[in-house]
Amino acid sequence: MIINKTISNPETKRIFIYLAIVFGVYDCLWLTAVLLPEPVGKGVSAFLSFPAVFMGTPALAVFITRKITADKSPLKFSVQFWKNKKALLFSACVPTAAILCGIIVFFFIFPNDLDFSGKYISQTYEAFGVPSEIRFTIFSMLTMGIILYIISAVCFPVWFIALGEDIGWQGYLLPLLCKKLPVRYAVMLNGALWGFAHAPLICFGMNYGNDYAGAPFTGIAMMVLTCMVLGVWSSYVTLKYNNCMYAAIIHGAADIIGEAGAWVSLSTQSALLGPMPTGMIGMSVLLTGAMLLLLKLPKHTVHR
Repeated sequence: MIINKTISNPETKRIFIYLAIVFGVYDCLWLTAVLLPEPVGKGVSAFLSFPAVFMGTPALAVFITRKITADKSPLKFSVQFWKNKKALLFSACVPTAAILCGIIVFFFIFPNDLDFSGKYISQTYEAFGVPSEIRFTIFSMLTMGIILYIISAVCFPVWFIALGEDIGWQGYLLPLLCKKLPVRYAVMLNGALWGFAHAPLICFGMNYGNDYAGAPFTGIAMMVLTCMVLGVWSSYVTLKYNNCMYAAIIHGAADIIGEAGAWVSLSTQSALLGPMPTGMIGMSVLLTGAMLLLLKLPKHTVHR
């Protein structure tokens, strides 16, 4: 009887429906890709990893959940994000600065992993006119990092691509969880669920490849930690400014600046360590900031 009453609660019902849709789509596509022979299975995995599909599914889940449950409550979302310049500057610049510092920390610990030949950039972007041979210096690498940092802070099209995920996890699910749990617990749970949702992609080799200790389980665990860390930053701005668009700005900018480490890395170390922010060392500064922001979040549950 208690269980039935709990599930019939509107917020709880919406939480379960939203999660069922998101994980149902992801896991069904993952299972289909695993069971079907190549090249069909590979095509399905590529379909799932396509941004419009993976990032768009949470937004679709929000739409369906609200329709099913007749949810007319306002979303924590507004496209007029430029009106709060303080929130905009914080979201576009501070987390990405933390990620860039984390990349520098990684190469400070593993200086032999620096690729001064620019091999990765040449091979990846040769079709776009990049020379086949590039020679970097420490100064040129830092300059490139700063340029990419500036690009990440103003590349608004990427913000809207990331919005598909953030309108689901931050704009919709997070407020529901905050009504059921103390805010700090809700933020951590939301981040963990967001991370687990990436499990199919990690199994396909995204972010960490397939050649690392404990694959794919350690990769999934690290992605959960990554999303919990980035989720604290995203949740903080969403709850503080009542707009998940700032979370999308953080997410989009982080996706851009996070590539900086891979561009100049020889990949001699496990991707579980870095240099990208999905590795323990790569996310170290971002993690420190998340711990500080978590303390600034309220302890109490948000009541209706």
